[in-house]
Parts: sequence; C-alpha cells; structure tokens
Amino acid sequence: MPRYRITITSRDREAMLDLVREHKVQVFDHGNRYDDSLGYSVDAVAEPVDIDKLRQAGYTVEQHEDVDRVGKARQREVRRGDRYKQHGSP
Repeated sequence: MPRYRITITSRDREAMLDLVREHKVQVFDHGNRYDDSLGYSVDAVAEPVDIDKLRQAGYTVEQHEDVDRVGKARQREVRRGDRYKQHGSP
C-alpha cells in the first residue's frame, strides 16, 4: 500500500496534540507551525486509509508525493559500484 507525505492542519491546538496521543500519527517533528489564516500544521507520512480517518476526524490533510515511489526512483539514480575506485588503477 502506498504511503504519502502529508501536511495535517487544524485550528485546534488540542486536536494537533491528539494526532500523536489518540491517532498514533508519527509526525516528522514535534514542533508544529502556526499560521493565522490556516491554524496549526505538521508534516507526517500516512497510508490512504489513515488519511481518510484523519479527514473524517475533522483534520485538513494535504496529500503530497508517494514516499516509497520517490525513494525507489532516487535509489535508481545512485550509481552502482565502488565510487572511490579509480578507473585504470591496479
């Protein structure tokens, strides 16, 4: 099942604390951001079923990239072999 990087937003500070306490969401850091127009926000990684549960609980969830797909693509970019071995060296 895919996992997505998400941004979770709520105007209620206690609801943001409940992300960890009740919903067991592992946020990227435990410092949340505050914006007068949006409220509090944190970043996390979640599966679609968890994203749906958060939305049903009243959170605004912005879904970003599939972290597994991006990670695999980045691994393919890495050159295979010993990068420290010089060509033509004995």
